[in-house]
Amino acid sequence: MVVKTTRITIETESLLVVRRGKTIVTWCPACCAEAEAMTLEGTSLGDIPSTLIRGWLAAGKLHFWSPDGGPSLICLTSLLRCFESEDARRLPAPKPTVSKTGEGK
Repeated sequence: MVVKTTRITIETESLLVVRRGKTIVTWCPACCAEAEAMTLEGTSLGDIPSTLIRGWLAAGKLHFWSPDGGPSLICLTSLLRCFESEDARRLPAPKPTVSKTGEGK
């Protein structure tokens, strides 16, 4: 009896725009590894609904912590995993932006 195995690879692309985000490489306590993390001060996560972000935090999917004496941080590895999850695929399409100089019309 011959068993055939078929491997199907699906590649996807996604883009998450974070406005005014500042990143650092630090230790993520949830990943137990060094990871890029983003400070939350003055940061916008675009069109991701806050209810979705709170759900990811409650489920432990989004890694968030506050180091002693420092700003709160989000692990970018976990944010990307959340963004690529089934929940995020139902997000509305990003709104087109128009530059102030009139370009892009």
